[in-house]
Amino acid sequence: LLAELWPAVLRAVDYLESLRNQRLGPEFASGDRKACYGILPESVSHEGYLAQPVHAYWDDFWALRGLGDAVHLARVLGDTAQERRFTALRDDLHRCLYASIEATIAQRGLAYVPGSVEWADFDVTATATALTTTDAADRLPPAALAYTYDEYLRGFRSRRDGTLDWNNYTAYEIRNLGALVRLGRVDEAHELLDFFLADRRPRAWNQWPEISWRDPRSPGHLGDVPHTWIGAEWVLAVLSLFAYEHPTNESLVLAAGVRPEWLDGGAQIAIEKLPTWYGLLSYTLSRVGDDAVQLSLSGDFEMPPGGIVVRSPLPRPLARVTADGRDVVAFEATRARLDRRAANVILHY
Repeated sequence: LLAELWPAVLRAVDYLESLRNQRLGPEFASGDRKACYGILPESVSHEGYLAQPVHAYWDDFWALRGLGDAVHLARVLGDTAQERRFTALRDDLHRCLYASIEATIAQRGLAYVPGSVEWADFDVTATATALTTTDAADRLPPAALAYTYDEYLRGFRSRRDGTLDWNNYTAYEIRNLGALVRLGRVDEAHELLDFFLADRRPRAWNQWPEISWRDPRSPGHLGDVPHTWIGAEWVLAVLSLFAYEHPTNESLVLAAGVRPEWLDGGAQIAIEKLPTWYGLLSYTLSRVGDDAVQLSLSGDFEMPPGGIVVRSPLPRPLARVTADGRDVVAFEATRARLDRRAANVILHY
């Protein structure tokens, strides 16, 4: 299948390269337009920019993910020449993208991660896409990233609690749930989980429209109903509570969003044949007495290059970790890393 589709992959990469080439000229090397150097040109692919095409970082992060996938596909096919070419393109876009973001933050005096060069807008839901599809959680300026989500959550809570006068929102915000899990802000991720589950519209349809109005009977525009992109964002966000791939160190992170009460009273979490980059993952998670949690791993998957990271589901520091009866050295208060596959892992508190 990959060999059949390879010509389309090459055309897609060629097109991305042609777009970037429009921003590699000397007019973008200095001055007011320097923040546009080496990134994609203006667009309205992000519909919030229909009023004015802008250099939207949303586009660049999607392109970065696409080029990274192209590198992987070339490696699978054994096409070393294209793998080298794609890697160079990906790495150069990566460098230019983060230089642009840092320049926009500095030039506009921003405390948050901007959504575009021209508007320097606060667009946390677009930023969330970067966190869930690329290495942005490890590369964006930490202070700006933290402020971005602090500010978003302040607004979200004001809307949720009725202290803010608002008209509508879009449930695209669901993707922030997965972003918060990746940032280790699990309690806040569950605030979003609870809110969006309670605000399905209409409830009997078990879904969300594109636009949710404060007054459910408002005659305002609803957009697509049901909105399957939002539905897909929900599925991806919820799955990240149980497993997600960390792109920077190529590890597989398990149980990062598990709530401790989910294991109360002998309850067990079970994941069966979850598709991951490394194969089909299955596991169960359960309490063993008051001071231990057992993870039983199975499935048809390869060990990730960066190992398997198990996040502690209990709000207590880990005291010891064993894998198939052997002590695991690589652990800290909230997580343990497995360098080899194990059938039974015990987290001791």
